[in-house]
Amino acid sequence: MKRLPGLMISCLLLISLAMPSLLLAAMIEGRIVSGDEPLAGVVVTAHSSLDFTTKALARSVVSDSDGLYQMELPPGTYALFGWNDDQSQFAFCGRNPVNLTADPVWVGLQSVPVATATSDTYDDDYSAAIEGQVLHEGSPLAGAYVYLYLDVAEDLKGQGYRLSLPTGADGYFRFDGLPESNYYLVVRHRQNGQRVGPVQEGDQFGIFPGNPLTARSGRVQQVKLHSVTKLKDASGSETFGRATGPVLSGTVVNASGQGVAGVHVFAYVDRVIGHQRPAAISTPTADDGRFVVNLPEPGTYYVGAREAYGDSPAPGELFGMYEESADHGLTLEKGNNLDDVRIVVEPIAIF
Repeated sequence: MKRLPGLMISCLLLISLAMPSLLLAAMIEGRIVSGDEPLAGVVVTAHSSLDFTTKALARSVVSDSDGLYQMELPPGTYALFGWNDDQSQFAFCGRNPVNLTADPVWVGLQSVPVATATSDTYDDDYSAAIEGQVLHEGSPLAGAYVYLYLDVAEDLKGQGYRLSLPTGADGYFRFDGLPESNYYLVVRHRQNGQRVGPVQEGDQFGIFPGNPLTARSGRVQQVKLHSVTKLKDASGSETFGRATGPVLSGTVVNASGQGVAGVHVFAYVDRVIGHQRPAAISTPTADDGRFVVNLPEPGTYYVGAREAYGDSPAPGELFGMYEESADHGLTLEKGNNLDDVRIVVEPIAIF
């Protein structure tokens, strides 16, 4: 029997251990734009959360004259951000965080100008304030909501710690009486006027490039929040909940059994649904009514479907619950996905 030198055995072992991760690496390609124009000179970084001040897990090559970039990452869930050379432009992906498989995926980023926060005295020495202006394409944006989050644990989704009043014609917003802390600022303007719910194609949204913003007692922080218009969804990689647990999938149909498009399927951990943010929610159903819900962990969930998100269902809105159990609940064990779930939706009627 031929013997291999110890060093060679060690090298072969290292190669064999490295190969699975290399084979599973996903190629990400995309374009970075500023408005409608490609943006060159941007490095895209991948992070495990929406806190882009954390150490990057990977970096792209610099975007070229067409705004194109490339990078490789193992399958997983990542938030993608980018900065140009002089830190004057900040880019983010409208689908953050993004679920990556071993297949190549296109992930575009949109950029906004970077404006440094300023500070002034506040009339309360024991609390802080944050105020500013929401802008879209350089003009004030009315009807937008600004959200304050204390951390990125829920991917900067939901209502957050504080929610502003809708901005007026001047785009102005303000938070008073804040505890001294770090805050993550996000702005959203939905075409349907809702305060909460997924941001859809055509809605405006933005992330403050100076996150997290430190609010100090006796001071008011003044910021400008620039928004972009969300481009066409790519539901295969968009996350409405991290893909860390079982997958629930199936079809939403009407009373005649036909697939219904544009409906969200949601999963709550509380039997009394609607009193808190869902544990997971799908992207809008496809034309055939198909949906996929990425659950955060194994367990029992109470499942339903509706057109809108947040507040009580309105008259005429399509709504339905999972009816295979009396309490609308289903249980998924670790490693077990559930397919072919069927939910019937009908317009809400008020008698």
